Amino acid sequence: MKITFPIYAILLFLLIFSQSLFAQDLSLRKGAVVDSLPIGDSIAESFAMYLPRNYSADKDWPIVFIFDDEGRGINVARLFSTAAEDQGYLLVASNNISKKDSLLANLEIGSRLVESVLLNFPIDENRMYTAGLNEGAVVASALPVVFPKIKGVLVVEDVWLNKDLLVDNNKKRSIVGFASHKSDSYNNLNESFNLYKIIDYNPLIYNYDDENNWPSVKLISHGLGSFTLKAMLDGSQTKDVELIDRLFASELETAESWRRQLSFYKAFELLELMRDKYKYFDKKSEIRDLQKEIRRESLYKEQRSQYNSAKITEQNLRYQYPILLEDDLYTNNFENIGWWVQQFKEIDSLKKSKIVAELEVGNRLENYLQTYTKKRFEELKATNAGIDGLILISILRTVFDKENPEGYFSIISLSAQDGDYYTALLYLEDLLKTGYNNLEQLYEIPGTLDLKLSPEFNELIKKYLGESKYYNLPFEN
Repeated sequence: MKITFPIYAILLFLLIFSQSLFAQDLSLRKGAVVDSLPIGDSIAESFAMYLPRNYSADKDWPIVFIFDDEGRGINVARLFSTAAEDQGYLLVASNNISKKDSLLANLEIGSRLVESVLLNFPIDENRMYTAGLNEGAVVASALPVVFPKIKGVLVVEDVWLNKDLLVDNNKKRSIVGFASHKSDSYNNLNESFNLYKIIDYNPLIYNYDDENNWPSVKLISHGLGSFTLKAMLDGSQTKDVELIDRLFASELETAESWRRQLSFYKAFELLELMRDKYKYFDKKSEIRDLQKEIRRESLYKEQRSQYNSAKITEQNLRYQYPILLEDDLYTNNFENIGWWVQQFKEIDSLKKSKIVAELEVGNRLENYLQTYTKKRFEELKATNAGIDGLILISILRTVFDKENPEGYFSIISLSAQDGDYYTALLYLEDLLKTGYNNLEQLYEIPGTLDLKLSPEFNELIKKYLGESKYYNLPFEN
């Protein structure tokens, strides 16, 4: 969740330079995604675009601007294209959004894209929507600051909140979210959407399984369907009974597939979401009858109890962990590392549970500790904190994320700079035991000039990788 206030004022004064795209000169095919379309002659940015098969330039079209956090325009346009064809949307997906760039830099890229498309295509400005994944979701949810006419936002795994927009009831827009059961974004996104509920934004949030990735084609269709239904309700789209029934049947099919997989609790929760979504389309009684059937299942009652119990466990631990971590960091309590190791073993046990609710909580708690310690390391480093605190948080990162080399690198670097070669070599070996094999990167760890020239450093690398840069003699057991 991103909560930012100063950027609102900055964005109001953004100067966006647009270049003419001359849509009539582009080789656009209907019913197919076309990639690498230029923003303009003097701007090295591009996008992928999808036009429905019945597209014509003599009417205005609803559009979805999509922002993937790795700039995979053609891939995400294809992912959305089935829903776009069925529901009649144009798609435009940026190739230039990057998780490495700042929000402001990405917003400038997104803004140039929107401006160019509005200048060159027949767009219904009453039906403009955005969608995004991770950092792309932050861009998608911040763009309404620049383009207040945006009517809906679909976010996956993250969202940008602005205090002024939240309380501006004159600019209400549809909010649809997707949160992975396996990621701590599940909690963050639900907390954010609770704020929308308080001010009666009537947000919808779907749960899905693929952490840090887009939902399935079918779930995306459900998400876009929320925009389509809302447009019919407010009169910006003609009511289409056949399309409404088709969207409804598709979501019922998803709920039924979960029920057939014996995921009764998840099926019930989806039907609960659908009751709200279709309440103005004479579908509530049918949904209510299906929910009654599920309630009669003993397995549903068992799963509901498991999810409620797991939720309490998760809430308690998410409350306790940051308090205990901060206390250890404040006192540089290295002696408590063993306790954290044991805690993480318990989380690992949850991840291996046969009870789905516990398994999901285990995954989220692991992700929470990994994300929290990474953030705290970056904050401590930025404030020039003492070396003990930096080493402690780095050790905890290796406890919570054994396969990630970042924690090991920072310990090796900090210990070497402090003259503690024993600790540096100890964590170098721990890193190599994980299977890490990037020889060049090992010799580029900052602050290790003396260490990497030592026989001990090179012999250790030789032992695990079969070669080293220096003292490259045959290794003897």
